[in-house]
Order: sequence, then structure tokens, then C-alpha cells
Amino acid sequence: MGSQGTFHLRPVGPYSFDLSYSFYQRSKFESVDRFGDHYFARPVIVEGKPVLIKIRYGNGGLTDSLTINWQSQDEIKNTRLLRRMLTRMFYLAFDIEQFYRHPLDGVMKKLIGRFPGFRPILTPDTYEAAAWAIIGQQVNLQFAYRLKSRLVASVNRTFEIEGERYHLFPSPSEIANIGYDALRSMQFSGRKAEYLIDFTRMVVSGELDLEALSDLDYDAGVERLLSIRGIGPWSANYILMRGAGHRDAFPIGDSGINHAVRELYHLNSKPELKYLLELGERWRPFRSLATFYLWKSL
Repeated sequence: MGSQGTFHLRPVGPYSFDLSYSFYQRSKFESVDRFGDHYFARPVIVEGKPVLIKIRYGNGGLTDSLTINWQSQDEIKNTRLLRRMLTRMFYLAFDIEQFYRHPLDGVMKKLIGRFPGFRPILTPDTYEAAAWAIIGQQVNLQFAYRLKSRLVASVNRTFEIEGERYHLFPSPSEIANIGYDALRSMQFSGRKAEYLIDFTRMVVSGELDLEALSDLDYDAGVERLLSIRGIGPWSANYILMRGAGHRDAFPIGDSGINHAVRELYHLNSKPELKYLLELGERWRPFRSLATFYLWKSL
């Protein structure tokens, strides 16, 4: 027995799905998200069951409601859980006016004026953000997408809706059972293969509770992640931003941040660490949001 439905989710404060979506659009090698003509489709897991969500885009401007259609081959009894997941994923419960009213510098204020209602789109669960952070370490973005695509195809976790087949991102248990050599055959470096599988096995064993990161303050979350082999400052902050939804993470050292700051603040060279730290102090406690707006400007 299948099930389907529609949510009309109301964001707190101004919201533009089109701006958020235009930032979120992925590489041509993206293997999980679907970007069709005027719609975005994404598989998620609810109570262990695959659900396909679809959102139309192209209306432009601000909206006071996000309409999400969902469908599953299985009976989804806990639709409240699905609703909470989507509200979190699309960053709808946070009053973004708090960020807008904060005493930010002039450059950040101008970015807000350029992108009113822009919000990040988070990963459905923290593990996917963590796996993507490890996959993306020290390689360019397009190659990272190729590695992800090979991993998704290798596990081949799929489901079908209305005759169309969709890939799900592999679960921690599926990745934990992949051998190092199998990842190397997909062109993962030896070190990256070790980092991803060893990190994942910590999640599967219960040694690392990723979902608990959202309940920790920023410093405690970073400290916990940095204690894990293969997780450096950039990865820790990315996991907290895109996975756990922390609003004050700051991945200093990110090439996109460096490029945006150099351009927007009219610097002659790459910003120095001291300069970035000073900027970050102006944006606290919303450094994650400031980072997303910097990335959006690129």
C-alpha cells in the first residue's frame, strides 16, 4: 500500500525557495537530487522507508508558504515526522529576520538586500553531510561529485515511483560494509577511503551520535568532531552547518569564503586569518548564515 500527500509549510520570516534552490542546484554528476523543468525532486528516508518529495520552482520573489508534494510505495504513518524533517531541511522554523536585524557590516547587509529570503537547504540527516564533507576533502567540486556518483551507483539503493527509478544516498550500514579496496577502485584515495569507512563504522557502532550534534553548542560540537581521525576544522564546521543546522559555524579556510571576501571587501590578495576572524566576530551568532550568503554571491 502506497501513500502520498501535500504539505503547505509556512516559513518564519521572509523566504524565497527560488533563491535557495538556485544555490542548491548541483553538478551534472549529481546522482540523488533531481532537477527537472520547474521542479526539484529529492528522496528522503522516513522510518526506514523511502519517500520522494517534489517542489515546484520558478514563481520568483518571496513566498509565505512552501508546497511540498510527497509520495511513497510504502504506507507512511508518521507524517508529522516527515513534516518536521522537511521543516528542518528547508530551514523554515528559524526567523531569519533575527539575522537581518543583527548589527552586521555594510557588505553583509548589501548581500541580504541582493538575496532577500535566501536560506540554506540542509541534508536530510547529519550523516549525509558528514560523508559529503569527507568525500570533498582536498579535491575539486566536480571530482567530488564523480566520487559520490560512483559510491551511490555501487551501493545501488533505489526505489521506484510512477515508473521512474530514484537513487538514495547510501545508509551508514551500507557504506560501513564497503571495503577500502572497493572505494579505491572508485578513485577514492587510500586515506579518504579509510576516513570515510572508519568514520561510518563509528556511527554504526553508536560510538558517534551525529544527530546529537544539534543539541550541543558550537564549541562542544567542533571539539567532538575534531577528535575523529580524518575530520579537520573545515569538515567539522561543514558538518555542523549543513547537517546539524548550527547557525554559528564558520569553515575558515574554505576557498569560496576566501574568494567571496576578497571580491566583496575589495582586498588585493587572499584574506588573512586575522581578517577573517574579525569579520566572523561581526557576524556572531550567525556565522553559518553569513557563510551561506558569501557562497551565494559567487
